[in-house]
Amino acid sequence: MRYLSFVLVLLLVLAVGCGKIIEGKKIDASMTKQIMRPGTDEGKVVQMFGEPQQKENLPNGETKYIYYYRESRRMLWHSPPKDQERLEVFLKGNEVQRYRYVYVDSVPITTDIASIDEQKK
Repeated sequence: MRYLSFVLVLLLVLAVGCGKIIEGKKIDASMTKQIMRPGTDEGKVVQMFGEPQQKENLPNGETKYIYYYRESRRMLWHSPPKDQERLEVFLKGNEVQRYRYVYVDSVPITTDIASIDEQKK
């Protein structure tokens, strides 16, 4: 009986310790291409991706919306995230200026689209 109790407790610890941790909502990468379409404003961004997890007011007058998604597995210790996505949308005067989308699986892929004004210079 003693060994059975020990085995059950050990199995319970392993079952609780080996779980999936998910933070945020998955970001649809195909929708990020629509961010820079003419007429995309704050309302359209919120409609596409929902309310941001964070909002930051930057010194240059821009507002940065931050969306992220993290998925990791835990096996009695914290392992590094398996799947990560981060989307930053920069707005100025209710108009999208640029965005940055980062997806990290095993090799990071970064897309940073500059505003049209910067590309003309």
